[in-house]
Amino acid sequence: MADIQQMFHFFLVAEEHRDFLRFLWYDNNGINNEVLEYRMRVHVLGNSPSPAVAIYGFRKPAFTGERDCGSEAKHFVERNFYVDDGLTSLPTEEEAIKLLKSTQEMLARSNLHLHKIASNKVEVMKAFPSEDLAKELKNLDLNTGLPPVQRSLGVNWDVNEDVFIFQIADQ
Repeated sequence: MADIQQMFHFFLVAEEHRDFLRFLWYDNNGINNEVLEYRMRVHVLGNSPSPAVAIYGFRKPAFTGERDCGSEAKHFVERNFYVDDGLTSLPTEEEAIKLLKSTQEMLARSNLHLHKIASNKVEVMKAFPSEDLAKELKNLDLNTGLPPVQRSLGVNWDVNEDVFIFQIADQ
């Protein structure tokens, strides 16, 4: 499991479209201060076209970086991401490490950062600096601690048991 750090913020709103993305806010964040008008410079969560723009921009490095970083990284980006969250399963730790590192390299060329990495294999998580791991795993002793349940797109993943957990409300 992995995530693209602040994905929407890496994609600028065209200058001629910024007038359509205005918002009001208090000067210096003070509720008693003057209300000012701002224009969005980057795409944000909640703006209808933002996911489409971000996904298009996110997939672009997959095409341009395939030759240097491999077709596996390209396919991971194309087929195993839902907006900014990636999830895949591989037969070996070595393959997982190679895929994640090559994807990081490919995306970094476009100033995108793959982080919040989580795996059910300690060897995979040890291959990355703690700042690239999922928040709950950053300070975990990977040699002795049990990884907590990870959540992505409304699905819970018990990393230790390697199972998805679904909660269904009684009707």
